[in-house]
Amino acid sequence: SSQVPKDSLLMAYVHNTTSTVPATVSSLKAALRERGISPKKRLGQNFLIDQNILRLIVETADICERDIVLEIGTGAGSLTELLRERAHKVLSVEIDRGFFNLSREALAPYDNIHVVNMDVLHSKTAIEPRVEGLLQEWLNRDGELVLKVVSNLPYSISTPAIIALLEGELPVGLMVLTLQKEIVDRLTARPGTKDYGVLSVIAQLFSEIRIIRTLPVEVFWPAPQVESAIVALNAHKEKAREVVHDYQLFSIIVRTVFQSRRKTLLNSLLMPNLPFVSKSKGKEALLDAFKRLGIEPHLRGEALDLEGFVALTKEISTLI
Repeated sequence: SSQVPKDSLLMAYVHNTTSTVPATVSSLKAALRERGISPKKRLGQNFLIDQNILRLIVETADICERDIVLEIGTGAGSLTELLRERAHKVLSVEIDRGFFNLSREALAPYDNIHVVNMDVLHSKTAIEPRVEGLLQEWLNRDGELVLKVVSNLPYSISTPAIIALLEGELPVGLMVLTLQKEIVDRLTARPGTKDYGVLSVIAQLFSEIRIIRTLPVEVFWPAPQVESAIVALNAHKEKAREVVHDYQLFSIIVRTVFQSRRKTLLNSLLMPNLPFVSKSKGKEALLDAFKRLGIEPHLRGEALDLEGFVALTKEISTLI
């Protein structure tokens, strides 16, 4: 297992006797004024303030005492506090030092919550190794534990975080996320639509996606400019890896196609970053592959569905 020294994570471990998590807008505003902090638009800090919605999120995630929960964006700790009532452990990651300090103080009474002050993303495609390491350490202690991700996910990192969690090594079983409508549209988009892209293909490969409920702007403070929704992603990573035998190649093909949406599928796949011996040989091989699959080479890549990308990957893997 990945061992993480305790001093390598800035954590909240100190325990008081009473919770001071702000439960209303007025108490949240007062807590922020007292500390001289305010929500940052660039970090997508729009806090869920409707207690019924917070409880719905926890209910949807079906949290129980066998669950390890990763929460991205602790904020003031309202969702964190509800999660810890049912979960075995909660690891909550907060990038903002001001909100980390606020939530550390508010959540101090609970010994099954660990709040860390860092960016959950190590890169645009990977979760921070220290976060992964700690979660894996907890999971390794008891093979019966299940990992879930429950979060009012900050808009600015929604797409890379979802992709990194699905593509990564953590055995995520379920994600229940509050997302802005634009991200929800991308998750559920069908081929040939403007919202269809890398996120759509990867999310639909690795999970079953359900929209639980749309949310008006009034349930957040500060109110965002667009509607949001609660979305559940039931992940099936092992099944996805069985369907796609060479995931690295699949990922390259999908990303290449959507980086050049205006090009035909043929021209997209003749880009230099694809592993063909030469452009001339690659073209002939691709045309043969398209013919075997019944794919029109002058089709735009965005018209290809998930099954098409899977089949194409399998064909191209035989050419390398």
